[in-house]
Amino acid sequence: MRAKFLITLIVLALFSSCEETEKREVGTEVIDIPTGGDGRIDDTDIPKINFKETIYTAGKITQGEVISHTFEFTNTGGSPLLIANVKGTCGCTVPRSYPQGKLMPGEGGQIEVEFDSDGKTGVQNISIIVSANTIPAATQLLIKTEVVVPDNMK
Repeated sequence: MRAKFLITLIVLALFSSCEETEKREVGTEVIDIPTGGDGRIDDTDIPKINFKETIYTAGKITQGEVISHTFEFTNTGGSPLLIANVKGTCGCTVPRSYPQGKLMPGEGGQIEVEFDSDGKTGVQNISIIVSANTIPAATQLLIKTEVVVPDNMK
């Protein structure tokens, strides 16, 4: 299980290095998952990210419109939560803000993302990946919308 977690972190790190985005230093505590005396992961002590919602449905929007949404969450685990990275799966979706430090058990935070519908048409399901010191290491958020072309642009 620990090997699977480390492999996931490595893959996410490689994936995130493919784009030109602002990088920040992440300490080793991101991969410090508490274990019991037998080396097994202690589920009671791991950080857990619990979102109020993981899917935001924006309805119909006009092509070229920029929408933003804030996903709220709480650390419901037993140790500090560290968010290593938040990124959209396409260049049209950008995280605007998210907590950069430790969030203690019981503390909450917000992740603000922005979707630019310029050049998009039809139904859009946009993924945002949150990488943290949780199990699993990545949490997927989703923005659903339908982009319509204004009559004067047809």
